[in-house]
Amino acid sequence: MKKKVLIVGGTGFIGYHLIKNFKKKYEIISLSVNKNTQNKIKGIKYIFFDFTKKKNLKILDNYFFDYVINLGGYVDHFNKKKTTDNQYLGVKNLLNYLIKKQIKSFIQIGSSAEYGITKSPQREKSKCKPKLIYGKAKFQATKYVQKISRKKLVTGIILRLYQVYGPMQPNNRFLPTVINKCLNNKNYLCHEKGVCRDFLYIDDFIVLINRILNKKKINNYAGQIFNVGFGKPIDLNIVAKKIELECKGGKQLKKKAKLRIDEPKVIFPDISRVKKVFNWKPKVTFKIGLRKTIEYYRNV
Repeated sequence: MKKKVLIVGGTGFIGYHLIKNFKKKYEIISLSVNKNTQNKIKGIKYIFFDFTKKKNLKILDNYFFDYVINLGGYVDHFNKKKTTDNQYLGVKNLLNYLIKKQIKSFIQIGSSAEYGITKSPQREKSKCKPKLIYGKAKFQATKYVQKISRKKLVTGIILRLYQVYGPMQPNNRFLPTVINKCLNNKNYLCHEKGVCRDFLYIDDFIVLINRILNKKKINNYAGQIFNVGFGKPIDLNIVAKKIELECKGGKQLKKKAKLRIDEPKVIFPDISRVKKVFNWKPKVTFKIGLRKTIEYYRNV
């Protein structure tokens, strides 16, 4: 019998790729606020409602699932109420509802923003110093997952993601923005030299989730945090130059993008823990992943 998986945020970038790759292995239900029909996959049950409101969760009463992957919410560093509702309150409501469902595991997708200004390489035991609301709300959600897990009400684990990229990533993110500008031979905005970020290709992330869903005695890791990234920083200026060369166009503006107050110049994770526990490591090099991503935007 196939394992049943509820993917919260199934119409988003990562959710779409998970469903596309898992639809034959698992029985999947997608839960989303956003009715993005472009990212829907044939044969999958899609449910749309706002899970920040407790009463709406009753719609799930007639469904059973073994695992829940929470990709819900959106990235906003300034809208306090909306971000808190989506990234913390919604998670809290969902976890409290899931207590009666007796699921095997709840996978909370956290963020590197939870570390805030903490120096890299960031480790799971590093002190979290988020300054803006997105990082703060994600950190609140992490602490609530840990609280519920300590009480043995739900087995939750937290994956702190860095930059996951690939085809179909929203156009407001760094890579798609620069790629589209360069494909159209336009000028683009970038940071000064020395601003480095970590990039993980979507296919490697999918492999990791599959390992987690099939991990025996997953309850041994209840409430634990795992950094998820490639584990190697790349200067964004070098990334931009690579994109220019691949796209044969585009030019960086002299004006430079500014860092947010919670952004160190260099951000990347120590991923030794996730590699050891789940016998996983990234395999898609940035060179190959970037080419695949550019090819997608070239043909859309």
